[in-house]
Amino acid sequence: MPYNAWAHIDSGDLDMHDAYMMQKEIGTLISSIEYIEDVVVFNNKSELAITSQGTIHLQELFRQKYRHTAYNLDFWKSVSGAKHPLRVFPEQAYGMGEDSVHTRKLLAIMGNNQLSDSNILVFVDADKLLRQVNQSAMMKGTSLTVLDEERRVILSTEEQWDFVKLLNEMNAAMAKPNATVKEKDEEYSFFRSGYNGFLYIHKAPYEFADIQSVTSANRTIMLISILCAVLISVLLSLYLYKPVKAILRLVGGAEPEGNDFRSILSGIMRIQKENESFKTQIDVIRAEMRKSALLQALDEAGHSREAELRMQQYFSDFFQETYFLMAVFQLHPDNEAGQETCFPVDELRESLEHALRERLGGAVVFYTSHLRFLALIGISEPSARDRAAVQLRRFIREAKNGAWKGCRVTAAVSRLYPSKTENCRKAYQDLNDALVYRTLHAEEPLIDIEAIRFNWKLYFPLDEIEKLANCLAGGSLEECEQIIGAMIAENAERKVHHRHIAAVADAIYCHLIKQLEPGDIGPQAMLELEKAFRFQVEGASHAESIRDALIHAVRFIARNSTLAPKSKLSPAVIAQYIESHYMVNLHLDHMAEKYETSAKYFSNYFKKAFGVNFVDYLNKVRLSHAKELLKHTERSVAEISESTGYLNSSTFTSTFKKYYGISPTEYRKNTSADELSVRRKKS
Repeated sequence: MPYNAWAHIDSGDLDMHDAYMMQKEIGTLISSIEYIEDVVVFNNKSELAITSQGTIHLQELFRQKYRHTAYNLDFWKSVSGAKHPLRVFPEQAYGMGEDSVHTRKLLAIMGNNQLSDSNILVFVDADKLLRQVNQSAMMKGTSLTVLDEERRVILSTEEQWDFVKLLNEMNAAMAKPNATVKEKDEEYSFFRSGYNGFLYIHKAPYEFADIQSVTSANRTIMLISILCAVLISVLLSLYLYKPVKAILRLVGGAEPEGNDFRSILSGIMRIQKENESFKTQIDVIRAEMRKSALLQALDEAGHSREAELRMQQYFSDFFQETYFLMAVFQLHPDNEAGQETCFPVDELRESLEHALRERLGGAVVFYTSHLRFLALIGISEPSARDRAAVQLRRFIREAKNGAWKGCRVTAAVSRLYPSKTENCRKAYQDLNDALVYRTLHAEEPLIDIEAIRFNWKLYFPLDEIEKLANCLAGGSLEECEQIIGAMIAENAERKVHHRHIAAVADAIYCHLIKQLEPGDIGPQAMLELEKAFRFQVEGASHAESIRDALIHAVRFIARNSTLAPKSKLSPAVIAQYIESHYMVNLHLDHMAEKYETSAKYFSNYFKKAFGVNFVDYLNKVRLSHAKELLKHTERSVAEISESTGYLNSSTFTSTFKKYYGISPTEYRKNTSADELSVRRKKS
């Protein structure tokens, strides 16, 4: 385990984060191996131990859960106090609670502590361990017993056996690495392990001792029977040849002249081809059934009991290791959307499965749709998960320059899960979350769900989006591209997830598309534009792809919008003209005539380009100049109204009060009072 809760034990601290992670790892181990009762990790310098249930005081652990007169806390501390290799202790009955009414037969394994200060104690349920041996298939009277180096019984399938007598009588035979001894009606085979010195004793009734010779005799009899059957078949064929010919003649069949070996050979070849075709069809059907079983496992909806049983038939193909992780590979062709059907998906799937098996061992790959491939990868131990992710990254980089050249690849990998059916849905949800919440600021070829850090620092300036629409309506495409680039770059800098930055792009697109009038383009062209936009945004592997999709939409809208500036129409030119002629009697008809268009068209164009109607904009320009004249000159209200383009002072006063809430005279008084106050403060 890459964790050490006792790293700072000298200072009296216990790292609770590492303790929690160790408990989580222990729970994963126990859930995958059913005969492990519990795993206890402790340090001689601490009174706390870590188990699958959490932390517990060592005294309470061996008093409440694993109570034994000999194998108590003092015993385990004395064993762990000295450096020792891995040791296995005999099967014992451990009591539960103070009175030890309930007992369990457990096998204790003390881990090697020569490389670490931590001690690992594994309790194995002896009954569950023996159930791993198919004892019902063993011949009657046979048994298996395991002794440690000190001749203590570690495990035995036979409860009543006089080992003391056996050890005394066969002491010489047991000293050898391998030996066989016949005793009365039984035969004992001894095998000594060169790894840990354990002695394995196999007992079998003597009447079965020479079963190998019986097996050889049976094989000889079977071979003779097969030869006799072939000979009888040949004789029957010769004997029935003439009667069969006569029957064929009676029913009108043609009598062959001689043996047509070519016809026979062609018939055999036709049958072989049909068999190959049937085999291929069966393989295809089996592959589809496996794919259907996986898709049903990923479906959140409930299924019938019959469907569950059908799924279970194929999961032995998926789960060939203790753990598994799931990966998804999404290919995006660089050409237009909808042309991915030219890729041979069957060849891609087979090559992907072959490559993953070469690099990672057991792997099964399925093709779902739209060039998306789903892979189940078997992992033998939790520590191998990171190595598998490294291999996947390396494979993707190589494939992008080889078999997948010309495609953008989006790949993701799930967390590690025990190999159980119900965990498939969890792993698939990991992949969906990884694809949705991926960041677009890095060139990482593989999205690792464990590396994603969620944040919601979205940059969505409404004023900039409104300005973008005005620039588009005014034909300033260069400024539009600058605004789009700045917004997308800011979100990428903030490491905003793909889901959120795609939502920003959708909102901008929907705001810009309003620039098109109903008759500008047909429904099919609008649909194709949106399909291409969403295809590029959803498959974006970096922020520049989303920016390019928006810029492409802006250019398309500018080319097809009837509100696009015609000849002299330009927001900058119009604004400059109003600024230079606000003091004269400007009106819509005059402006339309000036720019050679209709009053209605100019009004619509102006509102699209500036965000307000023409009259409001003109009043704001005139009143801004009027405020400066009221503040810095002694001219009368009537003179100022005339110089700013109003027909009379009453219209000027009512308009000024409408926009600023006070009359021009009151504004002048307030401004003068403020200036006087400022002068006094300065003096």
